[in-house]
Formats: sequence, C-alpha cells, structure tokens
Amino acid sequence: MKDQTAAREAFAVIFSPRAMLGAFLSQHPRTGALQLRSLHQKKLSNLELERLTIFNPTAIGSLVSQWYHEYSKSVPVLFALNGPSIEEHMLLLHSAHPTPAQFPVSHAPHMHWKHTYLYSIDHMHCFYLCGIPKPLLFQYQLMTITEQLPLEVLTTERMALAHCYRFMNSTAYRPAQLAQALQMHGNRIERLFYKEDLSRLLYIPANISFSDDARLALLTACGLFAMHGVA
Repeated sequence: MKDQTAAREAFAVIFSPRAMLGAFLSQHPRTGALQLRSLHQKKLSNLELERLTIFNPTAIGSLVSQWYHEYSKSVPVLFALNGPSIEEHMLLLHSAHPTPAQFPVSHAPHMHWKHTYLYSIDHMHCFYLCGIPKPLLFQYQLMTITEQLPLEVLTTERMALAHCYRFMNSTAYRPAQLAQALQMHGNRIERLFYKEDLSRLLYIPANISFSDDARLALLTACGLFAMHGVA
C-alpha cells in the first residue's frame, strides 16, 4: 500500500540553448509546501543544444542521468524546453472549447501542438498555444529511453509557467486576475512573477545557492510539478 504520509517528489529539467537546470522537488502531502531538495546547473557554450537540438546526445543524456541518480530515488522526470525551435502564440478565439482545426496556425504534420486556456474577455477566449517539432520531441524521448529515465511530462517553459501561476495563487486564482496581469505585461507569461514569488512558492534550504538567472527556471520546475499533478 502506498504511504499517504510520504512526500511527493519529482525531478524537473529545464533546457535552453545556453543552459540546463535540474531540480529535485518534493511536496509535503499535508501542507502542500514545496521544497527544493537538490539543484544542478550547467552553462552550455559549445552548441550542445543549439536551437534545442541535441547535437551531443551522449553528453547531454549522461549529464541528466548523473543528476537524476545522485538523488538515488526513482521519481518522475519532467522536462521543459525554451528556445527558438518552439512556436508560441497567444490567441483570442470565439470558442471556449476549440478543436485543433480552429487555431489559426500551420497544421504541418511535423509539428506537435498543445494549448491551455488562460482567460475570457469581451466574449473572446484567450489561449496559450505552443508547437514543438516532432523530431525534436523524439530526440528528448529517445534520450530518456537510452538513459532509462521515467519521463512523464515534456512541454514548453511558458506552458509550465502558466500552470505555476495558477498553482501559486491557489484558491485565490481567477482568470480575470490573470487577464489583467497579462495585459499589464504585454502577454508575456514569464513577466508575471516577482522576485519574492519564488520564496513564497518554494522553500530553498540555506545550503543551496543559485543565481538570479535560475529563478525563472525554478518557477518553471514548480509549474511542471503542478502540470504533472504532483502539486
């Protein structure tokens, strides 16, 4: 029988062309508080992930596997991608429950599309839509298969941040609040967060240090947790 008092855990990795961040997060089952258990960061300067394409799958896969196995627990693996190969749109539609065909984007067979509802205004409904090339998705999936990592979420940074914003506001979350915030920040999801939001959302032990550049990636990791249904 599963221990209902055990902390829920996951390993999140955020990929961009110039950096990678890996974070083990846990959530207390009673309080819901998130805690950072360990943190890994890697600057990339040799085009290892140029346009998010994995040009050295052995090196990247080994690094992710090394980070994962340092924690010595079998937990879900969650990936978020941020880079120029991804297509992203903020779209206003008449339908609150659109079919894929109703999104005014290219439906080329090599793209994999996902969307999430954000808010409604003046009888229009705003969605965040992202497209990832299927060959790129396959690269990351193949890497986790090769390294025997239990990948359960693979999405974009902004998709994860949208879920982070909802989770951060919890029962106080309202789509109208999100609409106002996005309009104030030029519909840029990554600009919705203030510096103090990370400390409100995630307990970080004093022995774990990180730079300001890592704040958004750590918020993304929290959003991946929420997407996975752990948070």
